[in-house]
Amino acid sequence: MPRRLKIQKETDLDFELGRMGGPMMDDLEEPEYKEPDTWTIITALNRVLDQARASELSDKFWASVKNPLAYLRGELGITDIQIVVMAMLIEAGEPLSWKKMGNFLHCSRLQMMTYTEEIDEMVKKRWFVRSFSHEFGNRYEAFALARGLITAMRHNQTFVPEKIDGLTEQQFVDKLESHIDKGMNDHRLSFSEDEEWMLRLCEANPHLPLCQEVMKFDDIHVQSLLLMIVFDYAQWEGSDGEGLTFQTISDLYPEEYDCDFMREHLQDGDHPLIVCGLIEHKCVEGMADNEQYMLTQRAKSELLSAYTPSHTKCKRMRNNQNRFMKNHEAIKEKALFFNASDQQHIDRLASLLSQDNFPAIQQRLEEQGMRKGFACLFYGGPGTGKTETVLQIARQTGRDLMQVDIAGMRDKYVGETEKNIKAVFARYRDICRNSEVQPILFFNEADALFNKRSENIQHSVDKMENAMQNIILQEMEDLDGILIATTNLTSNLDSAFERRFLYKVEFHKPDTDVKTQIWCSMLKDLSTDDARHLASRFDFSGGQIENIARKRAVDYILSGKEATLDEIEDYCRAELLSGKERRSIGFIS
Repeated sequence: MPRRLKIQKETDLDFELGRMGGPMMDDLEEPEYKEPDTWTIITALNRVLDQARASELSDKFWASVKNPLAYLRGELGITDIQIVVMAMLIEAGEPLSWKKMGNFLHCSRLQMMTYTEEIDEMVKKRWFVRSFSHEFGNRYEAFALARGLITAMRHNQTFVPEKIDGLTEQQFVDKLESHIDKGMNDHRLSFSEDEEWMLRLCEANPHLPLCQEVMKFDDIHVQSLLLMIVFDYAQWEGSDGEGLTFQTISDLYPEEYDCDFMREHLQDGDHPLIVCGLIEHKCVEGMADNEQYMLTQRAKSELLSAYTPSHTKCKRMRNNQNRFMKNHEAIKEKALFFNASDQQHIDRLASLLSQDNFPAIQQRLEEQGMRKGFACLFYGGPGTGKTETVLQIARQTGRDLMQVDIAGMRDKYVGETEKNIKAVFARYRDICRNSEVQPILFFNEADALFNKRSENIQHSVDKMENAMQNIILQEMEDLDGILIATTNLTSNLDSAFERRFLYKVEFHKPDTDVKTQIWCSMLKDLSTDDARHLASRFDFSGGQIENIARKRAVDYILSGKEATLDEIEDYCRAELLSGKERRSIGFIS
């Protein structure tokens, strides 16, 4: 969910003169200035900014920028002081308070506040955005530029704000969703700026039932909370993830009296939005923060009757997972070689998952009141063939593969990772319902998710991690399909996960006979004796042998010559990180 509030310290040094470039006016003799023959918006603003520094907005200053101001008034249709403030905001690249603006101009805060009406006019025009920074319980009003304004100025164009009035319900919520979604990724902005924008959006659309309801409240935090829950509804309606968590709400709103009071009322159940029947809370089992707030059915039917959720985030999650859907027919056949015991386990599992055997096995398990799902764990050292085995089993059994983007599931905001995990399993269930042959849900390198739960929880991160594990454990318990996870680190695996994996297959490093087969399969012109020599001399996994085969192929492309056995041994030594040969125990070179 959206970012934490950006806290800015209100000091004289935050926006001191030197920070905005160039020396102070009194330090150096001002060079002779020659005005350009033609102005652009940027050159005119630059001249105004340069002269405004430490000017105290004196008569001398206004006289020195008479021409660029005249040009900008004609081009932009705004007043002189509005031009000055806009130039400072462009240069600063961050919200400026009255005090910071005064510091730059060598004016008092009160002197700057005499221009309140003109700056408020820029807010109404939606060229400026009003925001607030908080520190030690104090709230400071500040102003920032609207998105897109600088781009318009750079192209010498007058800024035209996005249209926000006269919207339908669908357009209103879609615009709300798009704006908040973008704001999550812009860490320069604070949530207070989103609050101000949401309020302007409602004021611009008084004909909509939702906006009429929002404007009944006189507290901007209550107004924005209702709209944020609408935003959540737009993204998650009908899915396991619907509901704005209490922790997310706490992250959004600052540590101040009004917001603390709001949080207290939410937990006590007497918040105005709850009392009015607009929102309700639910508890989600397994979630780190199991208190979630969502729209009531009444609010959905009365305030959003003409809106159809587009499930933006659910769609994005589904599209993201669709990118990792691999059709079994697209998997190329590849010969794999394993130690005899490993091969036996793999062949047995492939037979169980075949389309001939698996339905009957599931039916028998169900008749005996047992779980139908098959969760399998492939574990062992890197390069031992775990991932490729999953691909080959999918190809052999005619099952498509849904590979989970584990990195994409993790989210820095509390409650979001849990929602993402639920969305993955929900998506898998949807695919299973619409598929004649159940696909395989594949967690590759699952160490980041299938790990041990903390017993002594001291931090919120530990609590969130445990909640994540609990959700996965519950989803595995309810699994009807096929899940395969691979890992290099079984020592990090929680015992509860071990119990839920019906089949656990360990992949060992290949013995000498198997390594000889791998060498022969990778380098077709290699004799069996030479292959056995390499297998005995170097304790490599199949993945390492494949690396050497690829290096040899690259060198052949460059030189046109096949590498000799001595050169292949050089490749082998280079493959060892230590640069030294490591001989297999029990073999003599």
